Amino acid sequence: MIKSVFSVIGLVIPLAFIAGTASGFGAGAEGCGSDCAACHSFKKEEAQGLLKELAPDINVVDVAPAPVRGLFQVFIKKGKDDGVVYVDYSKKYVVSGAIIDVGRKRDVTREQLEDRKQVNVAAIPLDNALVMGNRNGTRKLYVFTDPECPFCAKFHEELTAMVKEDKDLLVYIFLYPLDIHPDSLWKTDAIVCASKKNMERALQMLEDSFAKKSLEKDACGSEYGKSAKKLANELGLAMTPSIVLADGKVIFGAKKKDELRKLIDEHTPKVAEKK
Repeated sequence: MIKSVFSVIGLVIPLAFIAGTASGFGAGAEGCGSDCAACHSFKKEEAQGLLKELAPDINVVDVAPAPVRGLFQVFIKKGKDDGVVYVDYSKKYVVSGAIIDVGRKRDVTREQLEDRKQVNVAAIPLDNALVMGNRNGTRKLYVFTDPECPFCAKFHEELTAMVKEDKDLLVYIFLYPLDIHPDSLWKTDAIVCASKKNMERALQMLEDSFAKKSLEKDACGSEYGKSAKKLANELGLAMTPSIVLADGKVIFGAKKKDELRKLIDEHTPKVAEKK
């Protein structure tokens, strides 16, 4: 589950853009050759001034060419939330929404955000994490999940299969109750409480929740769910599941195990062999 990235600017702007060649730009446009971007520039300060008129409390982080012609992509930040909006070359229009690559069936906007998203894994407290796999494993994942999120449930099946296949995999699971799931808060408290005495029981409770089985409302007086929300906010994570790889790269959304295994291989720091 995810809250709209584009709510960052505090506006409701209809999705009015379909990926393709922008009218009036590109080859044959007056003053431009085949590389239209070479004729246009948009400085960070310009973008800040333009967007301030729409949402005074946002900050422009960076400006770069968009993945489709005729647009700039503007990376913005409001508090801990990151987002992207698009501005046309005339600098008169702001487009808020996701660009979808139809051929690859991929959300290009999300990919752009993921490429830039990084957290310091050393700053992630592990006290209240559930643990799957090899506790001494060198291949690590940090997963933020909601006990009532259906996408998390499917992803948990992938994780369960992976820890059986990869004996060096260590997965830290952080229960992050989203407001759209009202029962997730007390379930988080109950599951994390159980983990303090019996990790296997806690993991079974999480699986039961994913399977829509009933759980006992048995908390131990600690507000683990509220602490998890605070941690996710500090890390800038707004959806479940969110995956943090060993080098701090963030991946939003569920992945199949083969794709995730490849990402782990690419983002696990190599340990130098002793001579």
